[in-house]
Amino acid sequence: MSSIKCRVAMLNSDTPVPNVLPRWSTYGKMFEELLIAAASRVAPNVTIESVDYDVQRFEYPPNLAEVDVILITGSASSSYDEEEWIHRLDNFVRDVYLNHHHIRIFGSCFGHQLVCQSLLGGHGLRVEQDPQGWELGVQEIEIEEKFRNTLRNGTKYLLGDSLKNIPETLRIQFVHADHVVIPSPGALPRTWMTVGSTRHCAVQGVYEPARVFTLQGHFEFDRFVNTEIMKVFGAKWDPKFLQETFDAINSDDDAQAAAEIVLLFMLEKASGRDVAACQVVGGLRTPPLE
Repeated sequence: MSSIKCRVAMLNSDTPVPNVLPRWSTYGKMFEELLIAAASRVAPNVTIESVDYDVQRFEYPPNLAEVDVILITGSASSSYDEEEWIHRLDNFVRDVYLNHHHIRIFGSCFGHQLVCQSLLGGHGLRVEQDPQGWELGVQEIEIEEKFRNTLRNGTKYLLGDSLKNIPETLRIQFVHADHVVIPSPGALPRTWMTVGSTRHCAVQGVYEPARVFTLQGHFEFDRFVNTEIMKVFGAKWDPKFLQETFDAINSDDDAQAAAEIVLLFMLEKASGRDVAACQVVGGLRTPPLE
């Protein structure tokens, strides 16, 4: 089996809280470790290579021809904040989508919201404060059948019958107070679909096969990371509510399964075409998606 290399540009939209920094210097490192472990389980012929960029300091990949995937992390900021670095990131995502068709785009939490704002704002999607307030701790996402079937079909070329069914539900960590609103059932472009929902939040991600995938939650967070974040974010919260949040964080999750799904997205081929983003080592680079 040919070796496949996926080159990921980790676009860090924030810095981990102080107690997390000794273990994780960037959010990108959290994603990298989970994706490498997912590859070892699902596709041992796949190598993940990543480089961190601090987009709050306007750092970006110097050569997009050498990038297969951009991954936009979470942030304490909101995608609609009037900050220069957010406007720059917004424009960058749009440019990658329109002009660099070989690059896949993945976004988590803030990244999910910013991608929806950047690429789907013209279709009426918007990001706003959730009137229900925070979604916190480990919560269960109901994964939509259309998304599961489409992603599975796009990765059969690589894994064949060994590909496990994509789960119907995922339990991952959450910490967000903004959400994405889709104004009507037909608002998404024809090639796009939603990923799933929780009882709290209807839009848990969006997906365009072989191009864009987002998740509202944080599969990259574990108990320790999310607890330390909430000690900062919730420092002035009602103690009873904060303890309930810690209790929700201290639950088993499906981070490994979520990482495998993101890996499959990075490797999937466009329907009906022999096209994948990541390059076969020693072979010709695959043609761009159109």
